[in-house]
Amino acid sequence: MGTRLYPLTKDTRKVEQLIEVLPGTTKFLEVKDNLYKVFEEQNKGRTEDHNGMEYPVDLRYEWHCLFHNSDVERLDEFHTFGWGKFNLNYLDEGDRICGETHDPDMMANLLISSNWCEMRQFYIKPLPIEEIIKLSEGFFWT
Repeated sequence: MGTRLYPLTKDTRKVEQLIEVLPGTTKFLEVKDNLYKVFEEQNKGRTEDHNGMEYPVDLRYEWHCLFHNSDVERLDEFHTFGWGKFNLNYLDEGDRICGETHDPDMMANLLISSNWCEMRQFYIKPLPIEEIIKLSEGFFWT
């Protein structure tokens, strides 16, 4: 999977700001998990179409359609992948598997070398690096 970069902050509002999702989106992640259980239960077995033909429900596709391109999906993916992979050459040999930093210069280098550059094209108003460093309260990688 590779080593990925994440903000150290535990403040959910700051994380929401970092990836430009609506305030309160974090609350919906638990709702999403609970809803999936209900959705899965409701969609067990086979279903009939308007002609009476039976077919299996493609649960993953239907679930994907519910949250595709939503703030909930973006936040969920950010929790999983963070800013993505980055240039490990900025780290000491012993720190390449996991670690953290609060050094603003190191944070800027790691962020610029990560997938953040590609991700920011999808943001309406990308935050400046200085603001990301401030909101993140440090970076960790794992």
